[in-house]
Amino acid sequence: MNKAPIHLSGLNGLRAIAAISVVIGHVFQDTFGNWGISGLHLPIFKGGVTLFFVISGFLITYLLLQEKKKINDVKIGAFYMRRILRIWPIYYLYILVCIAVLAFMGLSDTILTEKLWWYLFFAANIPFLSATGIPMIVHFWSIGVEEQFYLFWPWLAKFSKRYLIPIICVVGIVWFSMKLGSWVAFTNKSLIYKFFNVTKFHCMMLGALGAVLYDKKNKYYIKIFSNKIGQIIVWLLFLLSGVWGDYVPAIIREEVIAVMSLFLITGQVCSSSFINLENKACDYVGKISYGIYVIHPLLIFVSSYAYRMLEITLPTWLQAIGIYIYVILATILVANLSYHYVEKPFLKLKNRFAIVKSQNSIKK
Repeated sequence: MNKAPIHLSGLNGLRAIAAISVVIGHVFQDTFGNWGISGLHLPIFKGGVTLFFVISGFLITYLLLQEKKKINDVKIGAFYMRRILRIWPIYYLYILVCIAVLAFMGLSDTILTEKLWWYLFFAANIPFLSATGIPMIVHFWSIGVEEQFYLFWPWLAKFSKRYLIPIICVVGIVWFSMKLGSWVAFTNKSLIYKFFNVTKFHCMMLGALGAVLYDKKNKYYIKIFSNKIGQIIVWLLFLLSGVWGDYVPAIIREEVIAVMSLFLITGQVCSSSFINLENKACDYVGKISYGIYVIHPLLIFVSSYAYRMLEITLPTWLQAIGIYIYVILATILVANLSYHYVEKPFLKLKNRFAIVKSQNSIKK
């Protein structure tokens, strides 16, 4: 059997787009900072977090399938060790740095609250439901959702054998149905609706379904999702989702973006997209995308605090453009340092638990 690492083309590039889109969306959010000027709205790619979810569902499932092919089993303990070593170190270090920075600024009471326990145990999506999250770490809601997904998905993949596709469909349809049903029964203001809307297991299930069909080389799936005309349409819709997104009913908006995300993933791994993300720049940013996602809120907060003291008098639009450029570049720089000096030692240890070597999973 070929021992070369599995490589899924373009996934790091999609991670890069997802990460940068999240950063852009957060730059002028009051949750993270106040620059003292009106933000310049950029009507481009919304849905970066949903893209992350679909990528995770696709990649994790594909690697589990390769593991089952290789050893006819899924080593659950090794799976959890890989996830722990990838997610936990920078996650907890970031929380400690936030506590230190906010304490230095005399704002420690904003993070040292009883809600911190939700974040320490990967349940940040719970306070997020009621908009009572801790500002500097509120974005950890999505990491909590992924960690909760990992609690059950490898077990289902391990024992499903021939019934993986039906299981994926049942879980995805039931979850989406619960979301729809809670909207109808309790309105979109209810916590139960928000729970099913925020905890996007069905989006990850869609990625998982794509992985199974791709692994089976299902001709109908590949024909539809790698279609070149479809790729062009989906890329345009995704890049301009900030324009049309608000006109799509909220009840299905994330699901529409999830389907589009699967189109983008399939186009990359099948090398059928007219946009090729398999290049050094995209690979570099995608490789550090987890650090970008984790770190950027604190950088926005500290930078905006300092920026207000400068009292710059340039036109607002010019300031806003400069702020966007600065935040993106500064976040990439800090995430790069984090990757090399914090994450890499744990990634090397993580690889010892890899049953199937993957260039994408190593860089995730």
